[in-house]
Amino acid sequence: MKKIITLLTLVVAITLGSCSDFLHVRAYDFVSPEEFYQNENDAKMALAGVYSALAMENMYGNRYSCMISNVDDLSFYARPAANTSADVYGNGHNTSNTDIYYAWNAIYKGIESANILIERIDGANIDESVKTRIKGEAKFLRAYYHFLLVQAWKDVPIRKESFKDVSKSTLPATPMAEALDWVIEEMEECLPMVDNKEYDKRPSYVKKTVVEGVLARVALTRAGYPTNGGKPYYEMAARYAKSVKDSNKHRLNPDVYEMWKCMASDRYDTEYNESMWEVEFIGARELDGNYTESRIGNVIGNVQRNGSPEGLGYSYWFYCGSLILWDLYDNADKRRDLSMAPYSIDANDKYVDWRANQIVQRACGKFRREWETITPKHKNYTQINYPLIRYADVLLMLAEAENEANQGPTALAYQAINIVRERAGIEPLSGLSYSEFQQELRNERGRELCFESLRKYDLVRWGIYTDAIAALGEATYDKRWPTGSNYSTARAFAERTQKKHEFLPIPVRELSINTELTQNPLW
Repeated sequence: MKKIITLLTLVVAITLGSCSDFLHVRAYDFVSPEEFYQNENDAKMALAGVYSALAMENMYGNRYSCMISNVDDLSFYARPAANTSADVYGNGHNTSNTDIYYAWNAIYKGIESANILIERIDGANIDESVKTRIKGEAKFLRAYYHFLLVQAWKDVPIRKESFKDVSKSTLPATPMAEALDWVIEEMEECLPMVDNKEYDKRPSYVKKTVVEGVLARVALTRAGYPTNGGKPYYEMAARYAKSVKDSNKHRLNPDVYEMWKCMASDRYDTEYNESMWEVEFIGARELDGNYTESRIGNVIGNVQRNGSPEGLGYSYWFYCGSLILWDLYDNADKRRDLSMAPYSIDANDKYVDWRANQIVQRACGKFRREWETITPKHKNYTQINYPLIRYADVLLMLAEAENEANQGPTALAYQAINIVRERAGIEPLSGLSYSEFQQELRNERGRELCFESLRKYDLVRWGIYTDAIAALGEATYDKRWPTGSNYSTARAFAERTQKKHEFLPIPVRELSINTELTQNPLW
């Protein structure tokens, strides 16, 4: 008798060599892995399950992207301080925090799905080139999920096999340096396996330049604090970032808003391909019952107060920009009003401009529900996609790696960072020392990549996380900072933040099951 299992997830129409996108959400019945991978369609369905972990609310739909990763110096949770006294988005959490556990569990479920596919696909009757590509994407996703765990939790178990025997399921944590080296090795093995042709189609699946761009990110993490791998890894990051640049498959869209409008309206910018890889969400729940678990634009987004299905959309605008972020921008910088929207939208869809002295009242402007094209709109779930890696990030990683590897900015470092600055409408850099360029690069990453689940991990690998959060606390004493209760959270967040908050605690539920695992030392 066939064993039937149910995958409650995003079932994605992935057609290799086509431009179809992620479309359907269903409870999908299929036979067990022992009998499943009989043909190409079966394998593609399994790969869809591996990708689907990205689109869960516990991952990039909200918990990992916003609650866990959006905890930095450039933004703050715009609600009364008492509301965050026990929450991860206010560094008030403990080892029993459920948001942390849900994210941890979701990532390991993605790893389990990848392991099952990798172990079973060789027995399927599939063209070898197709089989290689599917296996390459699954191996990359397994490595990427482990990287997400490492950058958030530090030392974590590396699961290279699917769950088979409860008595053999316990695993100790792999030290961070060793884990990152394994991730790098796995991703490098994927380079000749994944697609290197269809870059004009869709940014929702893994391609060669995506692997190279993410490898640059992992190498920078390995180079910095606390593993301190140094020059060899900066050189590695530079090499992979330069390979993306030299491919000429990606460019920056001259319009700083256009990529974000595309992600909100189910469109692909195939002319520029600035968005290299993104989590694809759908939000037509009110139309036909199909939806993904995206709260992007709803929990993080501009201030929008119309909850009607026919309105411009509703947002809780939990995340606002800080004075530190505001002061990074020149008045001429086109990204300032993109990142910190200069208006709110009231319950009647009327646009209300913020006054000049209303700065930290401005919410994240990259994810605006007014740009959604779907109607009617669900109050809480959206179709807005979430970027995992953009070409601007790759250019800035290239500039950073060149400066660090050579202990001073090279011509390539200037070229890379100035491409980003030119698009923003600000002056190019030149004639800087190593330390001056380093600081400008860090500021530029803040201007360009704020609200994209990257800043906290940048601050940690630079070894300045607690100092940066302390500076945010000092900024709340600036006379421009409002005194209302919604703006008190930033100060309380800064006062709570300690060294232990560089990384998350291992969930106590996991410790009770995996007896070989021990708690992060500072927790």
